[in-house]
Amino acid sequence: MPIDDQRDERFQGSEISRARREFNLIAPVYDMILGRSMTRLYRLAVDALLETHPFSPMAAALDVGTGTGLLAGVLAERGFEVTGIDVSEGMLRAARRRRGGLAAFRVAPAHSASAQPGAPYDLVCSAMLLHGFPRDYRQLVLKDMCRASRRLVMIVDYVPHRSPFTSVVERLEGSHYPGFLREFADDLAASFESMSVRPLSPTCGVYICDGTRNRQGGI
Repeated sequence: MPIDDQRDERFQGSEISRARREFNLIAPVYDMILGRSMTRLYRLAVDALLETHPFSPMAAALDVGTGTGLLAGVLAERGFEVTGIDVSEGMLRAARRRRGGLAAFRVAPAHSASAQPGAPYDLVCSAMLLHGFPRDYRQLVLKDMCRASRRLVMIVDYVPHRSPFTSVVERLEGSHYPGFLREFADDLAASFESMSVRPLSPTCGVYICDGTRNRQGGI
Protein backbone atom coordinates (compact mmCIF):
# COMPACT_ATOMS: atom_id res chain seq x y z
CA MET A 1 0.00 0.00 0.00
CA PRO A 2 1.42 3.46 -0.91
CA ILE A 3 2.58 5.65 1.97
CA ASP A 4 -0.04 8.34 1.18
CA ASP A 5 -2.84 5.78 1.33
CA GLN A 6 -1.53 4.49 4.67
CA ARG A 7 -1.45 8.05 6.02
CA ASP A 8 -5.01 8.68 4.80
CA GLU A 9 -6.26 5.49 6.46
CA ARG A 10 -4.60 6.40 9.78
CA PHE A 11 -6.05 9.91 9.61
CA GLN A 12 -9.56 8.64 8.82
CA GLY A 13 -9.29 6.04 11.56
CA SER A 14 -8.33 8.63 14.18
CA GLU A 15 -11.30 10.84 13.22
CA ILE A 16 -13.70 7.90 13.35
CA SER A 17 -12.40 6.73 16.73
CA ARG A 18 -12.69 10.22 18.21
CA ALA A 19 -16.25 10.71 16.94
CA ARG A 20 -17.33 7.25 18.12
CA ARG A 21 -15.91 7.83 21.60
CA GLU A 22 -17.44 11.30 22.04
CA PHE A 23 -20.90 10.51 20.74
CA ASN A 24 -21.22 7.20 22.53
CA LEU A 25 -20.81 9.21 25.74
CA ILE A 26 -23.57 11.71 25.01
CA ALA A 27 -25.98 9.34 23.24
CA PRO A 28 -28.19 8.61 26.29
CA VAL A 29 -28.98 12.30 26.90
CA TYR A 30 -28.65 13.84 23.44
CA ASP A 31 -32.36 13.97 22.58
CA MET A 32 -33.26 15.09 26.09
CA ILE A 33 -31.00 18.13 25.77
CA LEU A 34 -31.19 19.01 22.07
CA GLY A 35 -33.98 16.98 20.52
CA ARG A 36 -36.70 19.62 20.47
CA SER A 37 -34.56 22.54 19.26
CA MET A 38 -32.72 20.49 16.64
CA THR A 39 -35.91 18.97 15.28
CA ARG A 40 -37.40 22.45 14.88
CA LEU A 41 -34.26 23.59 13.03
CA TYR A 42 -34.28 20.54 10.75
CA ARG A 43 -37.94 21.01 9.85
CA LEU A 44 -37.14 24.57 8.78
CA ALA A 45 -34.23 23.28 6.70
CA VAL A 46 -36.16 20.53 4.92
CA ASP A 47 -39.10 22.85 4.25
CA ALA A 48 -36.70 25.44 2.77
CA LEU A 49 -35.25 22.74 0.52
CA LEU A 50 -38.65 21.54 -0.68
CA GLU A 51 -39.89 25.07 -1.40
CA THR A 52 -37.40 25.38 -4.26
CA HIS A 53 -36.51 21.73 -5.02
CA PRO A 54 -39.55 19.44 -4.94
CA PHE A 55 -38.91 15.71 -4.73
CA SER A 56 -41.14 12.86 -5.80
CA PRO A 57 -42.80 10.77 -3.05
CA MET A 58 -40.49 8.16 -1.53
CA ALA A 59 -37.34 9.75 -2.97
CA ALA A 60 -34.26 8.12 -1.43
CA ALA A 61 -32.29 10.15 1.11
CA LEU A 62 -29.09 9.39 3.01
CA ASP A 63 -28.43 11.16 6.32
CA VAL A 64 -24.66 11.20 6.96
CA GLY A 65 -23.76 11.35 10.65
CA THR A 66 -27.38 10.71 11.55
CA GLY A 67 -26.81 10.55 15.32
CA THR A 68 -30.12 9.76 17.03
CA GLY A 69 -31.94 10.16 13.72
CA LEU A 70 -33.52 13.58 14.28
CA LEU A 71 -33.00 14.77 10.69
CA ALA A 72 -33.81 11.29 9.36
CA GLY A 73 -37.14 11.47 11.18
CA VAL A 74 -37.95 14.86 9.68
CA LEU A 75 -37.08 13.63 6.18
CA ALA A 76 -39.35 10.63 6.68
CA GLU A 77 -42.18 12.96 7.81
CA ARG A 78 -41.76 14.83 4.52
CA GLY A 79 -42.09 11.67 2.44
CA PHE A 80 -38.50 10.50 1.90
CA GLU A 81 -37.32 6.91 2.20
CA VAL A 82 -34.38 7.42 4.55
CA THR A 83 -31.18 5.65 5.46
CA GLY A 84 -28.99 7.05 8.24
CA ILE A 85 -25.32 6.23 8.84
CA ASP A 86 -23.14 6.99 11.85
CA VAL A 87 -20.03 5.61 13.54
CA SER A 88 -21.52 5.80 17.05
CA GLU A 89 -23.26 2.58 18.05
CA GLY A 90 -24.72 4.39 21.05
CA MET A 91 -26.35 7.07 18.92
CA LEU A 92 -27.67 4.45 16.51
CA ARG A 93 -29.21 2.43 19.35
CA ALA A 94 -31.13 5.55 20.32
CA ALA A 95 -32.08 6.18 16.68
CA ARG A 96 -33.43 2.65 16.22
CA ARG A 97 -35.31 2.78 19.51
CA ARG A 98 -36.97 6.13 18.84
CA ARG A 99 -37.17 6.30 15.02
CA GLY A 100 -36.64 2.76 13.81
CA GLY A 101 -40.04 2.77 12.13
CA LEU A 102 -39.15 5.85 10.08
CA ALA A 103 -35.69 5.05 8.70
CA ALA A 104 -33.06 2.35 8.33
CA PHE A 105 -29.88 2.89 10.32
CA ARG A 106 -26.44 1.36 9.88
CA VAL A 107 -22.92 1.78 11.25
CA ALA A 108 -20.66 3.50 8.70
CA PRO A 109 -18.21 6.45 8.70
CA ALA A 110 -19.05 9.83 7.23
CA HIS A 111 -16.69 9.44 4.27
CA SER A 112 -18.40 6.24 3.06
CA ALA A 113 -21.70 7.64 1.73
CA SER A 114 -20.90 6.70 -1.87
CA ALA A 115 -20.10 3.12 -0.79
CA GLN A 116 -23.53 2.51 0.78
CA PRO A 117 -25.72 -0.13 -0.90
CA GLY A 118 -28.39 2.40 -1.97
CA ALA A 119 -26.02 4.92 -3.59
CA PRO A 120 -26.49 7.12 -5.47
CA TYR A 121 -29.33 8.72 -3.50
CA ASP A 122 -31.71 11.44 -4.65
CA LEU A 123 -30.66 13.52 -1.63
CA VAL A 124 -27.63 13.28 0.64
CA CYS A 125 -27.67 15.28 3.89
CA SER A 126 -25.69 16.09 6.98
CA ALA A 127 -26.75 18.12 10.00
CA MET A 128 -24.44 19.84 12.51
CA LEU A 129 -21.67 17.44 11.54
CA LEU A 130 -19.04 19.03 9.33
CA HIS A 131 -17.92 21.81 11.68
CA GLY A 132 -16.62 19.09 13.99
CA PHE A 133 -14.09 17.81 11.44
CA PRO A 134 -10.61 19.10 10.61
CA ARG A 135 -10.46 20.54 7.12
CA ASP A 136 -8.79 17.60 5.37
CA TYR A 137 -11.42 15.17 6.58
CA ARG A 138 -14.25 17.64 5.96
CA GLN A 139 -13.15 18.01 2.33
CA LEU A 140 -12.97 14.23 1.96
CA VAL A 141 -16.52 13.86 3.30
CA LEU A 142 -17.89 16.62 1.05
CA LYS A 143 -16.45 15.06 -2.10
CA ASP A 144 -17.85 11.69 -1.12
CA MET A 145 -21.29 13.18 -0.41
CA CYS A 146 -21.20 14.70 -3.89
CA ARG A 147 -20.43 11.31 -5.44
CA ALA A 148 -23.20 9.68 -3.37
CA SER A 149 -25.97 12.02 -4.61
CA ARG A 150 -27.63 11.86 -8.00
CA ARG A 151 -29.30 15.23 -7.45
CA LEU A 152 -28.64 17.43 -4.39
CA VAL A 153 -26.72 17.63 -1.12
CA MET A 154 -28.26 19.45 1.84
CA ILE A 155 -26.08 20.54 4.75
CA VAL A 156 -27.38 22.10 7.95
CA ASP A 157 -24.59 23.77 9.87
CA TYR A 158 -23.20 27.06 11.10
CA VAL A 159 -23.16 30.15 8.89
CA PRO A 160 -20.35 32.76 8.93
CA HIS A 161 -21.72 34.78 11.82
CA ARG A 162 -19.46 34.00 14.73
CA SER A 163 -21.24 33.75 18.06
CA PRO A 164 -19.20 34.16 21.27
CA PHE A 165 -21.45 31.68 23.08
CA THR A 166 -21.16 29.10 20.28
CA SER A 167 -17.40 29.65 20.18
CA VAL A 168 -17.13 28.74 23.86
CA VAL A 169 -19.37 25.67 23.54
CA GLU A 170 -17.61 24.38 20.44
CA ARG A 171 -14.20 24.97 21.99
CA LEU A 172 -15.21 22.85 24.98
CA GLU A 173 -16.41 20.16 22.57
CA GLY A 174 -13.10 20.26 20.68
CA SER A 175 -14.68 21.07 17.31
CA HIS A 176 -13.12 23.02 14.43
CA TYR A 177 -15.70 25.82 14.52
CA PRO A 178 -13.44 28.89 13.86
CA GLY A 179 -11.72 27.23 10.91
CA PHE A 180 -15.02 25.96 9.60
CA LEU A 181 -16.43 29.49 9.45
CA ARG A 182 -13.39 30.71 7.50
CA GLU A 183 -13.01 27.74 5.18
CA PHE A 184 -16.42 26.26 4.47
CA ALA A 185 -17.39 28.43 1.49
CA ASP A 186 -14.15 27.45 -0.27
CA ASP A 187 -14.63 23.80 0.68
CA LEU A 188 -18.08 23.80 -0.91
CA ALA A 189 -16.83 25.56 -4.03
CA ALA A 190 -14.18 22.87 -4.47
CA SER A 191 -16.74 20.06 -4.30
CA PHE A 192 -19.91 21.40 -5.90
CA GLU A 193 -20.85 23.18 -9.10
CA SER A 194 -23.29 25.50 -7.34
CA MET A 195 -24.48 26.27 -3.82
CA SER A 196 -27.08 28.43 -2.11
CA VAL A 197 -27.44 29.13 1.60
CA ARG A 198 -30.49 30.18 3.57
CA PRO A 199 -30.27 31.31 7.21
CA LEU A 200 -32.41 29.35 9.66
CA SER A 201 -31.34 31.12 12.85
CA PRO A 202 -28.75 33.75 13.82
CA THR A 203 -26.02 31.09 13.78
CA CYS A 204 -27.24 28.23 11.53
CA GLY A 205 -28.32 27.84 7.94
CA VAL A 206 -29.10 25.29 5.26
CA TYR A 207 -26.66 24.87 2.37
CA ILE A 208 -28.19 23.37 -0.79
CA CYS A 209 -25.51 22.07 -3.12
CA ASP A 210 -25.56 20.72 -6.67
CA GLY A 211 -22.54 18.80 -7.90
CA THR A 212 -24.01 17.25 -11.05
CA ARG A 213 -21.33 18.50 -13.43
CA ASN A 214 -18.56 17.64 -10.98
CA ARG A 215 -19.88 14.08 -10.70
CA GLN A 216 -19.97 13.78 -14.48
CA GLY A 217 -16.38 14.98 -14.49
CA GLY A 218 -15.43 12.25 -12.01
CA ILE A 219 -14.21 14.22 -9.00
